[in-house]
Amino acid sequence: MSVIRVGLIGFGLSGRIFHVPFILNDPQMELVCVCSSKADVVKGILPNTRVVTEVNEVFRASDVDLVVITTPNECHFAQAKEALEQGKHVLLEKPSVTSVIEIESLCSLAKQKGLVLCVYQNRRFDGDFLRLKALINSGELGELKHMDSRFDRFRPMAQSRWREQPGVGTGIFWDLGPHILDQAISLFGIPNWLHASIDALREGSTTADWFELELGYKDKRIRLGSTPFEAGEMRRFNARFTKGSWQCIGLDPQEDALRAGQMPFNVDFPSLGGQQTITRYVAPNQNSIESISENTSAGDYGQFYAQLRRAILGQSESPVSMVQACQLIYGLCLAEQSSIEGQRLNWEYTVSV
Repeated sequence: MSVIRVGLIGFGLSGRIFHVPFILNDPQMELVCVCSSKADVVKGILPNTRVVTEVNEVFRASDVDLVVITTPNECHFAQAKEALEQGKHVLLEKPSVTSVIEIESLCSLAKQKGLVLCVYQNRRFDGDFLRLKALINSGELGELKHMDSRFDRFRPMAQSRWREQPGVGTGIFWDLGPHILDQAISLFGIPNWLHASIDALREGSTTADWFELELGYKDKRIRLGSTPFEAGEMRRFNARFTKGSWQCIGLDPQEDALRAGQMPFNVDFPSLGGQQTITRYVAPNQNSIESISENTSAGDYGQFYAQLRRAILGQSESPVSMVQACQLIYGLCLAEQSSIEGQRLNWEYTVSV
C-alpha cells in the first residue's frame, strides 16, 4: 500500500475544516469518497471526489482503506463497528463513543482484525500544548505541582445545533471535555481520583454547557474547565512549577486559520489565526522572579495524520493508542457520575483490551 485511500463520512464543520485539509495535504493519502447528503457542497470544494449518500457504500468500497467518521456522536459506534468488520482502518472524531463497553468492543474488534482504530485528538498537536509538554519533560521550571487547563468561550445564548440538543454524548462536556481531559492524561497518566461538576447555566440550555473537573495525583492537582460566559481573554493554560510558572492566553491559531479558509499547504499557515500571549516566569527563589515573553510555538495537526498514516503502514505507533482511547472514555463517564453523585470518585479502571 503506497497510498492510503480515504473515505470520509460527514461533511459538516469537523469533516470539512479539521480533516479534509490534512488528508489533501498528505502526499501519501487520497480522498476518494465522501458520504454526505449535500453533494453540491462537497463538489463545490472537491470536484474530483466521489460523493455517496449511504454509509454502507463507503464501508464496502474496494478503493477505501481508511474510513474517517465525523458524524454525530450517537452514530459512532455502529459506523465504526461496520467499517472494521468490512476490513477498514478507522479514525473516529472525538469523542470516539460514549461508553466503556462500546470503546472496548471496538478496540477488541480492531485487534482481532489487525486494523488501526484511532481517535482524532488533534489538540495533542496544538503548539501551546507541545511547548508545555517540553517544559515538563525538560525540568526547566522544576516539577509541575498545579495546573489549570481551560477551553472557555463567550456563547451566552444556547444554539440550535445537534450538539446542544438532548441526547447521548451531546453538550459542551462531550464536545470540549475530550480535548482537555485527553491532554491531561497524555501528560500525566491516569489520576488517582476525579471530582467533577457539570451543569447547564445558560437560559434555555437543554444540555450541559459548563463544567469543572479536578484530577488528583499523588504529587499534583490538575483542574480542567469550560464556561460559555468568558467575554475576556481565555487563559488556556496556567501551569505552576516548583521553580516558576507558565501561562498561555488565547487558543492555538490553527483552528481560526482553518475556519478562515487557509490551508495547511499554504506556506505561511497558520497566519490567519488569533494571537496568543505566552509568558514564562522563572523563579530561582521566592524573592527573585523573572518574566519572559515567549513566541507562539508552532503546532501542526498535519503531524497527526502523518503519524496515523505511518501506523497504518506498520511504521510507527498510532497517535492515540487504544489503551488511551479506553481510558479517556472511562474518565468522561466517571466525571459524569461524579457530578451526579456530588462527590470525589476513585479511578478504578484497568484497560482489558
